[in-house]
Amino acid sequence: MLQNLKNFFKLCLILKNRGNWLLIRKSKKQLWDFFICQNGLIQKPLFSAMIYWFQMLKGLDILVWRLETFGFLFSQRFDDNDRKHLNKYLK
Repeated sequence: MLQNLKNFFKLCLILKNRGNWLLIRKSKKQLWDFFICQNGLIQKPLFSAMIYWFQMLKGLDILVWRLETFGFLFSQRFDDNDRKHLNKYLK
């Protein structure tokens, strides 16, 4: 449980540093549905979703990879120019 809490704070730092905030602000509902497991891939009751995310926090690298895949996090190798290029169609 301590590892999950530690990973939660690491995830918050990763979101602060590498979060694609333009996309997050533009698609809040999709991100919220992703977190409460109500999107097309995984549909779970709210209590099951909380347990699911608690389990996902054990392996932070997989969770970060999923957020990178959906575009909510930038990859570590991207600089500011790459980030601007990726988001130029979101405005």
